[in-house]
Amino acid sequence: MPSAFLSYSREDLALIEQLEARLKASSPNISIWRDQEKIYGGQKWPKVLGEAIAHQDVFLLAWSKNSVASHFVEFEWCTALALKKTIVPCLLDSTALPPSLTATNAVAINDDPSKLVTALTGAHPVADVVRRAEIRNKLDQITDTEPREVLKAAKTLFDQRGWTVQGNVIQGECVTVHMGEGAAPAAKGLAEKWQTWVGTLVGILTAVTLMSELPAKIKPVPPPPSGPTTPKIESNKPKLQTLVGAIRTAGDDPLDEVQVSLPRFNLTTTTDKFGQFRFRVMTSEQETVALLAQKPGYQPYEADVTLGNPALGFTMRKKP
Repeated sequence: MPSAFLSYSREDLALIEQLEARLKASSPNISIWRDQEKIYGGQKWPKVLGEAIAHQDVFLLAWSKNSVASHFVEFEWCTALALKKTIVPCLLDSTALPPSLTATNAVAINDDPSKLVTALTGAHPVADVVRRAEIRNKLDQITDTEPREVLKAAKTLFDQRGWTVQGNVIQGECVTVHMGEGAAPAAKGLAEKWQTWVGTLVGILTAVTLMSELPAKIKPVPPPPSGPTTPKIESNKPKLQTLVGAIRTAGDDPLDEVQVSLPRFNLTTTTDKFGQFRFRVMTSEQETVALLAQKPGYQPYEADVTLGNPALGFTMRKKP
């Protein structure tokens, strides 16, 4: 059974708890990952959320008027689109989906729970390891912590790589999302073409002007000053980094006696009866390292994780 990243507004928490309860009652094997407030602390929460979305099989979007106003929710579904995740919207009220998601099949919260279970279990995860690594690295470049600025920076980074979330269409291996009213490309109007031509002409003229002025603006680089130099200050000194996580079964039960390793540091620990593990490593802040989890009878789990994450969580499945 799949694992799902549940994206929602905290204003809808009461409905979200009801939704989780109905899902578990209908299909106990579905694993739901829900963010925790403590991950928005001092660490780079955009990267941590991006990794969590990447590690789950499907993206469950709880949509409402409160979701529309949440920059966190928009950041999460934009990241899911960039990762080519299957998105399953669950409508909490009558609020219309954003244009980017209008082509997806939505399920209302009051519908038969089996409809939502079918939508989640019908997902086909895309194992695009290269894209996941690229997106993780891009999110790691975001230094802002204010949600509005983080969302703006993420969209800019995704667009630079061609993972646009605002164009006419996003084509993934498991989901196609058409944006706006009508998916077929429409012929541009005369006014739009005129704006394009004028913009292109202005760009060319600006480039020519800058190139003509460039030689006069170039100055020779002065030689380095003689005498003793000021030593550089180490900007990324090693710090004590903590990694805390929990491992669960496909039935959402804690999984104990799992051997968890950080091969780079030759560190190994074992999960307790609550499925939890902890590492403490002296290294550079927010460093990404490989993690390996193994237990007899279960499929090994390998992933790149960010040190400093206090809320890592994933599911291990039994071998066929």
